[in-house]
Parts: sequence; structure tokens; C-alpha cells
Amino acid sequence: MIEIQNVTKIFPNGVRALNDISVTINKGDFVFLVGPSGAGKSTFLKMLFREEIPTMGKILVDGKDIVTMPESRVPYLRRNLGIVLQDFQLLKNRTVAENVAFGLRVVGVSDAVINTRIQEALEQVGLSHKRRMFPTELSGGEQQRVCIARAIVNNPLVLITDEPTGNLDPMISDEIIKLFLEINMRGTTIIMATHNEKIVNKLRRRVLALMDGTIIKDEECGTYAYE
Repeated sequence: MIEIQNVTKIFPNGVRALNDISVTINKGDFVFLVGPSGAGKSTFLKMLFREEIPTMGKILVDGKDIVTMPESRVPYLRRNLGIVLQDFQLLKNRTVAENVAFGLRVVGVSDAVINTRIQEALEQVGLSHKRRMFPTELSGGEQQRVCIARAIVNNPLVLITDEPTGNLDPMISDEIIKLFLEINMRGTTIIMATHNEKIVNKLRRRVLALMDGTIIKDEECGTYAYE
């Protein structure tokens, strides 16, 4: 599914964000990405959807080399990826349904297909009854659910999430994680960067730990500890 081979990322200011990392993530995996702030977690994720390009090394997603991929093919890559970030990035002047549909309209999906997919995605996240509401009328947990619906509306192969529970209280965080588990059970690969030690230790899924741009632990049924 995802193969990262000897990847190094050095920014123009000389900061080495990732240092010769290699890892394989298989279809259906649920992977927690942990490590201190500045360890390289966000850079790792951004390279998977080609927001960043490695200085050296190769990244294969579903067998395609995304490092050498022409810029014109990047939108097609991202159609197979769902992305959920900590800051919701919802369009405040659009309804829940319009936010979920936004990516589909950009790539020219028909209205009939869009309406069906919106309904399915909102049902999965438990918000079908709020499709006509605006983001400002929703709680933080509900806004995050809209982001998840937007990320899964195109049935992605991989769901990439960066601190999805960072701004949420513990009860809402547990609900969001339960939702991710349900999505994973349907076959979607999930890669989640998090500082939430409690959730990582409770679920005991695969854990990748980064420290100073290097993978220092790759553990099945792992815990949060990385020092």
C-alpha cells in the first residue's frame, strides 16, 4: 500500500526533518505516529499527499512513485487519500452538506452521485440530520465529524490524520476515535499522528515513533512510550 524507502527531507534553511527513514504500511493497517513536537511527524504525513517532496528517497502509494509523479497527476493521487487536520478548515459560509461535497465538485462528479455519497458519509459520522446547518452552528466535535465525512466521501484507500483530537475534550475524543476504528474495519488504512498517550495505550495498534527525524520504534500492538 505505502512504501517509504530511504527518505530524507532537508528544508532550505538546513533543518533535517527526516533522516533516511524506511517503512511499509499495509492495506488495512491502523498506525499511530508518535513522538515529541518537531520530531518530523507532520512532514512525514505531508509527504504522503505530496504537500512536501523528499530531498532523497522514494515513496510508493498503491504502487505509484509519488516523488517523481508529474504535478498534473497529484490531484488524482489525492482522490484516493482522505485528510483530516487539527484545524477543521471548513468553509464557514457553506452548509455541512456543501462542505462534504466540495472536493467531489472540484473533480466534476455528477450531482446524483454527490448527493448519494454525501448522505452515506454523513450517516457514517452520525450527522445526516445536520446537513443543512453551517459550521458555526456545530460543536467542535461535530465540526471534526464533518471533516471526517469530507475525507471519506470519496471512499479513500488511506485516511491521513494529524492530531484529530487535539482540540477536543476526552469524551468527544473517544467518540472520534471510535469512528476511526469503524472506518478502519471497512478496510481503509489509517495513519494518525497524535500526542494522545491514553488513546494509543488503550487501543494497542501499530505504533511508529519518530525522534529527531528518525524512526526509533515500529511496534505492533504498541504503546505510546518512545524514550
